[in-house]
Amino acid sequence: MSRFDLIVVGHITLDLISRAGEKTREAMGGVSTYTSIAAARLGAKVGVVSKVGDDFQRGYLDSFRKAGVDLSGLSITRSGTTIFENIYDEKGKRTQRLLNCAESIECRDIPEKYFSSRCFHFGPVYHEVSYEIIKSIHEKGILTALDAQGYCRKREKDLSIKLRAWKEMENILPHVNILKCDEEEAKIMTGKSNVEAAAQILNDLGSEIILVTQGGRGSTLCYNGKVKRIPAIPPDKIVDLTGAGDTYVAGFIVEYLRTGDPEWSALFASGAASFVIEGLGTSTMPTREEVLRRLRRNPPRNIK
Repeated sequence: MSRFDLIVVGHITLDLISRAGEKTREAMGGVSTYTSIAAARLGAKVGVVSKVGDDFQRGYLDSFRKAGVDLSGLSITRSGTTIFENIYDEKGKRTQRLLNCAESIECRDIPEKYFSSRCFHFGPVYHEVSYEIIKSIHEKGILTALDAQGYCRKREKDLSIKLRAWKEMENILPHVNILKCDEEEAKIMTGKSNVEAAAQILNDLGSEIILVTQGGRGSTLCYNGKVKRIPAIPPDKIVDLTGAGDTYVAGFIVEYLRTGDPEWSALFASGAASFVIEGLGTSTMPTREEVLRRLRRNPPRNIK
């Protein structure tokens, strides 16, 4: 059996999405959903470690199977599926509430066959991935990547989600090779409003590669103390921004495993992310060939 390229760890979620003037709709979400399907579409051999409840519609899993994602690490828990409520106002500002949270994910939940994979990406949505998993995988010499968002969240009494400082960060980042966050998370983790300064601090704390996504303004890459601005690649249209950051990190990891080149991999990641926002959910995830064609068609300016 061939070796897995990437294992994604974190809760698959149910998202209840309400927009002004529209009926509430339910969708599958979470870092594990978007990152695993995107990476598989880009040609990687991918597995998922996650937990859902009996309330999870089995039809949702067809999206994973169609992409070729291995679900050996998915288990059913009595605690129910992690459920987020996302309410958008007329200006697009989101209010998020965490209605339910599934059981935490521990080392024992990882299938034995996954431990020979090339990379693990940890994508907690609300503190569900234990720190012990990250340390254990890193100590095995496996490339580790982390989306920090789930560790930068707190739930208020009204169930709303707010950003908070990640107190344990300094103990965990030395065990993370690739750290991905958005600019608000970078700011709250470091106390620096300047993205480049924040990225350098995170790099100094031990993570070898820092990726800070900034929406339509592209992203910031920091490695070996160097900071590079990565341009956004324009999509053909914009339908839904959900999953752009997860697709970005999937593109980065898959291409970095191929080339070992952080700057090219970040540019490729921007190209991959430009596709997912052209449709709803995972419906417009690209292949590697499609990303390369778009980059050739829209050659970006030199990375700064």
